[in-house]
Amino acid sequence: MDEKKAIVFDIGRYRHTDGPGIRTIIFFKGCPLRCKWCSNPFGLSPKLQLSVNPERCLGCGRCVLLCEREVNSLLEAKVQVDFSKCTHCFACIPSCLGQNRAITGKAYTARELFEEAYKDLAFYRKQGGGVTLSGGEALMQPDVAIELLRLCRSNYLNTCLETSAYTSWDILQEAARYCHTVFVDLKHMNPQTHRELTGVGNERILENIVQLCQWAPERGCRVILRIPIIPGYNDEEENLIRAAQFIRRLKGNPEVNLLPYHNLGEQKYPMIGREYEPDIPAMLQNQDSVMQRSKRILEGHVAENRVSLGGDSIALTGRGTR
Repeated sequence: MDEKKAIVFDIGRYRHTDGPGIRTIIFFKGCPLRCKWCSNPFGLSPKLQLSVNPERCLGCGRCVLLCEREVNSLLEAKVQVDFSKCTHCFACIPSCLGQNRAITGKAYTARELFEEAYKDLAFYRKQGGGVTLSGGEALMQPDVAIELLRLCRSNYLNTCLETSAYTSWDILQEAARYCHTVFVDLKHMNPQTHRELTGVGNERILENIVQLCQWAPERGCRVILRIPIIPGYNDEEENLIRAAQFIRRLKGNPEVNLLPYHNLGEQKYPMIGREYEPDIPAMLQNQDSVMQRSKRILEGHVAENRVSLGGDSIALTGRGTR
């Protein structure tokens, strides 16, 4: 029987974020959420996708002639792509003289991904690093993700998981069994607002966080809750106080990391035919003061020295919003 495979859209090496030491971060495709500020749009769809970088287009028109579905058209010596017509057959990729087209994603077995990560063993040993599973949402492809974590853990590699926790408790628990650290996003406390901002309610997420914080401490698994601070979306005082009150009731005093908004994924959206929604200038204005204010609000309601900003050592990470 063939081994199961998962679709991965990136393997980031020599990273100093999302866990201790030097990390290899494996980005799984597919996410059940649709956060308006998502910085990894390549991770939203679970399928292989065509991506097009318009800056590299030479205007040769070869893809226009090749595609029978009329996905491509020339406008002012640049090719325009109608992704709504695209079937992602990828036949246009070899024809592109500017090499501006690519397949986003590649299928791997858990063993193949482990072997990719194991190439960096020397760096892990020297810096105390390891492997982090990210996305998208790695737990949308649980068989491969969990087996990969098991392989890493059984070979003495430090393991971390970034997750939205929008999955069944059985899957989250089985994955956490092989993790040294689990990072869980806490995006908004109001169920309806959470649905408006992310496409799903937060009930399952909050239930999983409660169970994870009960289960993890006795098994040596560190839980870090991440709150992305998105100005105008979830930084209002009422939401932060409700988040702090929820966190205060959790077992094990989990750490809290506040993540700053960034727009590094904005340019990726048109490459796969999507639009980026947030008002970037407004969201980046006075960001430092917004982060400090959010930290003060949370610190007034949770255990002492448990709240950090992205980059602080307590949370082992400097990564921005997913």
